[in-house]
Amino acid sequence: MVYNRCVGTRYCSNNCPYKVRKFNYFDYNKRGFGVGNSLYMGPFHKRKDDEWDLLKMIKNPDVTVRMRGVMEKCTFCIQRIEQAKIAQKVKAGASGDVIVPTDSFTTACAQACPAGAIVFGNLKDPNSRVSHLKKQTRDYTVLDFLLTKPRTTYLAKIRNQNKGMPDYHEWPLTFEEYKAKMGDPFEEPHAEGQNAAEAGAEKL
Repeated sequence: MVYNRCVGTRYCSNNCPYKVRKFNYFDYNKRGFGVGNSLYMGPFHKRKDDEWDLLKMIKNPDVTVRMRGVMEKCTFCIQRIEQAKIAQKVKAGASGDVIVPTDSFTTACAQACPAGAIVFGNLKDPNSRVSHLKKQTRDYTVLDFLLTKPRTTYLAKIRNQNKGMPDYHEWPLTFEEYKAKMGDPFEEPHAEGQNAAEAGAEKL
C-alpha cells in the first residue's frame, strides 16, 4: 500500500479476493486548521485540547498514522523490516555483509501471539523456521487457483488418527455434522426414488 497515493476509491477492497483491505473511516490524526475548526476532526471529537496530547502517547512512533479516506492493509510490519536492514548495514560497515540474520526479528502479531500460531521469516533462506514449515505437507494456500501467489500460507489442522483414542473419527467432525444435516453425499443418487419405484412395482 502506498498511502500517500491512495485517493479512497475502494476499488482495491472490492477486487481483493481475500478481503483484507479495510477503509479508514476515522481521522486518528485529529488535525485542524486552528482553534474551533473541525474540518479534519473525526466523529469522536468531543475532547479538550489538553487531553489529546495524552492520547498521542498510545500511538506507535515507528508507524505513520494515516488520515481518514485511505485504504489500509497489513504491511508485515515494514518499519521493523527496515530497522533490521538499517541495523545490519550499520553493523556491516564497509564489509558489504548486508544480509539480515535469519529470524533476527519478527512481526508484532507473531511476537504477541501466546500460542505461537504465527511464524514470520525469510522464505528465501532455506534454514529459516518459516521455510521448514512451508515444506510440510500440511502447508496450503488460500484461493491457490487464482495464481495470486500470496506470501501468507497456512498449516492444516492435525487430527487424531489413533483408532484407540476416544476422540477418534473416521471422518472429520465437520463432515459428520454436515452428514447429519444434509445427508451422506457418498450415497448413490436417486436411491430413495428407486426404492419407491420398486415398492410400487411389488404392489402391482
